[in-house]
Amino acid sequence: MGLIKTSITIPEEVYKGVKKASKNFSAVATEALKDYLKKEKVQKAIASFGSWERRPKKSVDFVNEMRREEGRNYADRTHRH
Repeated sequence: MGLIKTSITIPEEVYKGVKKASKNFSAVATEALKDYLKKEKVQKAIASFGSWERRPKKSVDFVNEMRREEGRNYADRTHRH
């Protein structure tokens, strides 16, 4: 993983609190941002639950229709060379 240098603007009391808790401000900021990204990913997944229910077709019908489209051989498992 490569590193980049960036600047951020945060409240002074937050900065001072982090510096008291750790000598490595970047490590604390990195952990906090990783946690934030994990939470966002979970929220996105939660928001997508049930999205198939709002579609006019059942998911199995949608998949079967895609499989019937010309040029698509999803069920054809033969290897052609």
